[in-house]
Amino acid sequence: MERRKVLVIGMFDSIHLARWLSQFEDQNIDFVLFPSKKFKYMNSELAKLIKMKNSAKFTLPKPYFYFKYIGYLDYILNFLLKMINKNFRKILLKNVLIHDQFIFVHAVEIQGAGYLYDSMPKRILEQNKLILTNYGSDIYYFKNIPEENKKIKSVLGKAQFYSGECQRDYEIALELGFIGKFLPCIPNAGGFKNDVFDLNIVASEDRNLIVAKCYGGVFGLGGLIIDALSAYLVDKQEIKIVIHSVTDDLLEKSKEFKSAFPNQVSCFKVREKIPRALLLDYLSKARVYIGASQSDGISTSFLEALCLGAYPIQTNTSCANEWINLGFFGSIIEPKSIEILNALNTNYSDKDLNQKRIQNLSNAKKHLSHSLIKSQAHKFYQVKT
Repeated sequence: MERRKVLVIGMFDSIHLARWLSQFEDQNIDFVLFPSKKFKYMNSELAKLIKMKNSAKFTLPKPYFYFKYIGYLDYILNFLLKMINKNFRKILLKNVLIHDQFIFVHAVEIQGAGYLYDSMPKRILEQNKLILTNYGSDIYYFKNIPEENKKIKSVLGKAQFYSGECQRDYEIALELGFIGKFLPCIPNAGGFKNDVFDLNIVASEDRNLIVAKCYGGVFGLGGLIIDALSAYLVDKQEIKIVIHSVTDDLLEKSKEFKSAFPNQVSCFKVREKIPRALLLDYLSKARVYIGASQSDGISTSFLEALCLGAYPIQTNTSCANEWINLGFFGSIIEPKSIEILNALNTNYSDKDLNQKRIQNLSNAKKHLSHSLIKSQAHKFYQVKT
């Protein structure tokens, strides 16, 4: 098959983007990667793809070139042009699209990549085929903000192809006027290899750890999780807790939580990202995983919990329910502290928890394997235009 050239616009510091692109290492595709937003450091896995020699090629448009501090180059260039009221990112993207031909332009995430592409001149938009990929809250949350709703409708109107992680979001895309072609509904960070499944060997009754994603900000409800855990841990000295992705607005609350249970709680700040390998190791030893947010897609951590044997408790503001409908076990709850506490009381000591762990692993191998998701992902850049 002849080589295809694809422009991918996405977040350079995102492990999700890196994992998505890694699925195409063995394909005859020339990828040109363009940053949708400012970033401090390029994700290490994305950097590896650029430096590797594979069937696929991953390159950057000039004046970008890969080096450790590429994020600072991006910042300086944007800063200098901003001083003369110019948008460097828009100027460079326009130049790339004018001087090169792509079989597809893939905007990976809407509020950054999608909006950026939509700002291009009409003549450029008309000569390219756009694949638009929805990240977690891109549609579900932002559609309720009038100004954002208009922007989402605009970029959906330019897209020939759409992909998301949830059937929920495909339905919303239709409601917002999308008339193009749907691509497979798959996790946008790809599937899981056998080495991940192989970590899931510890029986539930031999686990005494709870892992929780405790971010705040616009979407996160980590404060509710900390409140629930504070109530649950009373008189349970044998249970250990790992909270990660703690944002600045929850630092004080997390410190108070850790002080109240000094020998039981470990805390990882979002500014000091927990290495993915370490997080997977924790989940492989956790009896329960908790995620709570005002809005989300699947939640990659939810999927990782299913694969690694941690019983997931997830708020219904995500689309985790679609995986429960496939036969996975987990608790989908209202985003309230008392609901998290009730779910812990019900499930932590459930006598059938280990059987649920085994069934979740079996289902994960069936529905979330790397090879399965990869085969679906390969349809994206081969679809007829």
